[in-house]
Amino acid sequence: MARQQYSSLPTLILATAVTCVLAFVAGTACRVLLFHPRSHDLSVVDGFHVILNVLKDGRGDTSYADPDRTNMNHNSNDDRAQKRTMSAAGKQNLPAPRLHGGKEMPQTRYTGRAFPENGRGRDAVRSSHDLHIQPVPNASDDNEDVARARKQQECLVNGTEENINETCRSSSNTDTRPSEDDSGAAADADADADASPPGQQYNTTNPPPIDEDEEHLPAGQHLLVDIKNVDADFLNSEERLAEAMVEVVALSELTLLSYHCHGLIPEGVSCVGVLLESHISFHTWPDEGVITLDLFTCGSGLLVPVVPVIERLFGVPLEGAGEYHPPDGTAGDDIDEYIPQEEDYIPPPRMVWSHVLRGFRPEIEGGWRPLEADIGDTLAKLELNHKKVMTTTVTPYQQIDVLDVIDPLHGTARSYERSLHPEIATYESMNPELYRPNRKVYLDGVLQSTSRGDEAYHEALVHPAMFAHEGPERVAIIGGGEGATLREVLKHSTLEEVKMIEIDEVMVNASREALPGWSDCSDLEGSAPSCFDDPRTDLRCEDALAWFIDRFSEDMDDSSDDEEEDDSSDDDEGDDIIDVDAQPFDVIIMDALDPQDNIEFADALYNNDVFLNSLYRALTDEGVLVLQLGESPHNSDPPEQSNNKNRHHIMNMIEDVGFQSMHIYEESHCGFGYPWSFLVACKSDKCRFNWYMNEAEIDLQIHYRMKRTKAGSSPLRYFDGATMKSYQDPPKAWETLYCRREPFPEHCNEYRGYRKSIENYSIDNFEVRMSSIGDGAGRGVFAKVDIPQDSFIAVEESHKKVHFSHTTTYMMEIIKSTFSEAVDLSDLTQYAYGYGFQRKSIVSYEYYVDTSILTFINHGCNGTNNFGERHFNTIDSMYGNEAQLDPNAVGVPPSSASRGSIFNPLADRNCLLFVAGNYEAKRVISSGNELYQNYIYFITDPSAWVEEVMSIKAQCKGEILSNTVKGAELRARKK
Repeated sequence: MARQQYSSLPTLILATAVTCVLAFVAGTACRVLLFHPRSHDLSVVDGFHVILNVLKDGRGDTSYADPDRTNMNHNSNDDRAQKRTMSAAGKQNLPAPRLHGGKEMPQTRYTGRAFPENGRGRDAVRSSHDLHIQPVPNASDDNEDVARARKQQECLVNGTEENINETCRSSSNTDTRPSEDDSGAAADADADADASPPGQQYNTTNPPPIDEDEEHLPAGQHLLVDIKNVDADFLNSEERLAEAMVEVVALSELTLLSYHCHGLIPEGVSCVGVLLESHISFHTWPDEGVITLDLFTCGSGLLVPVVPVIERLFGVPLEGAGEYHPPDGTAGDDIDEYIPQEEDYIPPPRMVWSHVLRGFRPEIEGGWRPLEADIGDTLAKLELNHKKVMTTTVTPYQQIDVLDVIDPLHGTARSYERSLHPEIATYESMNPELYRPNRKVYLDGVLQSTSRGDEAYHEALVHPAMFAHEGPERVAIIGGGEGATLREVLKHSTLEEVKMIEIDEVMVNASREALPGWSDCSDLEGSAPSCFDDPRTDLRCEDALAWFIDRFSEDMDDSSDDEEEDDSSDDDEGDDIIDVDAQPFDVIIMDALDPQDNIEFADALYNNDVFLNSLYRALTDEGVLVLQLGESPHNSDPPEQSNNKNRHHIMNMIEDVGFQSMHIYEESHCGFGYPWSFLVACKSDKCRFNWYMNEAEIDLQIHYRMKRTKAGSSPLRYFDGATMKSYQDPPKAWETLYCRREPFPEHCNEYRGYRKSIENYSIDNFEVRMSSIGDGAGRGVFAKVDIPQDSFIAVEESHKKVHFSHTTTYMMEIIKSTFSEAVDLSDLTQYAYGYGFQRKSIVSYEYYVDTSILTFINHGCNGTNNFGERHFNTIDSMYGNEAQLDPNAVGVPPSSASRGSIFNPLADRNCLLFVAGNYEAKRVISSGNELYQNYIYFITDPSAWVEEVMSIKAQCKGEILSNTVKGAELRARKK
């Protein structure tokens, strides 16, 4: 039994060995077929050869040569040697990194590591190169550092694999400092042996000087560039791509320390360049014609100017790009009859790019970096179909940037390309103006205007103020260097002179070149091709603040008085000379910086009481001031006095300086991405008559007052009666922020709707009978139930009124005075004046008549009124009893102060609610008692104040009838 066991032992050992060998072969075969780069199309024979080669070489890794690769031996060592030879030969044709003129060799240390020689990555590339910056000899070739560098470069390029590994690679350590154990000659010998790679030679004791102007911050700029429709041969050529990369770096004044390129299998190239400032890298897809590039730098030089350089060097077009080419085989008559098709178009290279600021920078007090403002947001958008910097101009006052962009929401680059081919009948080519890029203008990085929003913004700025005036003849513009504000002013036929005061003459000249459409007056009859050259234009390139203060400040009056006293003894010669510049203006337009701009000049512009007072004095008695207020507020914003101090301050100053009417409005189509606010301030409240015209009246004014165009079309693209109607009521957010003021405006508790907690007594609880006052009073309104004090009365009926607008009332009076036969119209006016009441909620010349029985409520003489509007204290105030009121002593009607302030968006938005009255019981009204109202609160015209009060006094004494309508009622009843 034991002998049998011993005899089977060799058999067992042999079986175990055979099993191990078979497992090894099977495992190797599986790994070969699973991980081979062409495992998906290997034939059985090819797979067998691969397995044999692996077993023959004894390799345990999964890096394999392609059996179909031409001129390559199946032996992996020969394969790697051949690739090394190809790499060395190719390296001789690649451009070496070069130092930009004027720069000194950088002080760096090089370390690097390649993929393992037998790694799979080595078989995924057809060639690999790495090149280093070349040192610049100071005097002669005897320079030992240069000689050492050249020797090492030759070693890297021409050496064998063993030589490179043993000799060249051993010198890659650039740390020339001796170790702690080294000293004397040994340290010197080690320093000579540890030579730096090419371009890394420097004197450690005398490093190159540092440019004090260059930023050394933990921050940088990141440029991402994607280009398609690029020539495939270019994208597959390491040499051409490397040349382009080196050229980009050189033109960008950056320092390329080294770069490393790999030609990929089956095609494509990946390269990365190590910059002293950071890196540049790219990858190509030749079949798809695509290259993506990444450039990051922490240097102080701007990367945005590099974009056109990258486009020129890497955007190599396909043959015939940008043209329509007939299909192959088209010849003879077929070419003459050929109609271009979309598929026959060979597109030019198309680039999208993004520029982003990275890292951390210190804040700039009282200002900002342009790239941190609006322009930075635009440059960062990679999704824009088209983005091109058209011009950048630095003036003594600001930086001007003009960009062309195509947002995918509004168009495509392909549609724009079609619009450029008028020879091809497409909708785009027949309407090219609809597909132009959106041109954007930035001042110090802040967006100022866009071609898509140009007309909407400037028409909203100019025309509401111009039409608020009866007929402006002299206009002043503060700022407006693009010329678009000037263009809109010149469209008014009443205009005789417009004085444009812009401090930056370079801005005006740059606008002529880069923004010709903004100042285009070629279509206006009687104008010039450029609005700047219109005979009515007086362009002054000087400081507008100083210009107005020097001519219209109160100090100028004092100095003028002193001069008159000094000249009193002189002759009268020269007294008739008039300073034309000192003549007042009908309209002044401020098209300057936004109030939100956190810079010193904006503070001086919007916090200068002397300047604003000069503007007020520079206006005629019925003059109008308009200014843009920047981005519109949101309902969730804190009050202006804490969130937008400049805007809050100038609005308070406008009210305090003496303006009688203020109107705030916004426009949402200015091209800024959010609504924009504007403010019109009138020196006289007569402008309210024009401001609140209806749509038809505004359109009629546009027809009469706008200059004609040569094309016969309207000179306005956005502004009309309906648009102006939308400007008449302030936006809701302005009301909300107004009611967040400190101190809290008391009107905010009264004008903002009805209170459901207060009981309302409907109209059914009242009836009409003859007034208890007497026969002269006509009918009156009586309560049928007890009404508690402070209860609402007929809320459901209070808003139902016949409205005689200011223009309607004015027209009725004109017709009555012109045509004697307009008898029926006289009856209508008697109805309006007799049963209605005047209210100054919109303008003073308007009347409202209650359509319910409330219209029969009489005046409560001797302070007996028990009915009135919630927001008026009709009992306890000085106006509560007409018998005790001296109109000459008081001087103004109570309704003149009812708005609370000149700027009151709450009252402007809720004027109809204000007119509706929110009627309430001022006292307890018992069942059967008559309701009495205080007619003193119906008086709104200060010029008729004394006369109206005396009339009410006479009525209470029974000296005259209350009004002509009630008198007619009395006569009819008696008859």
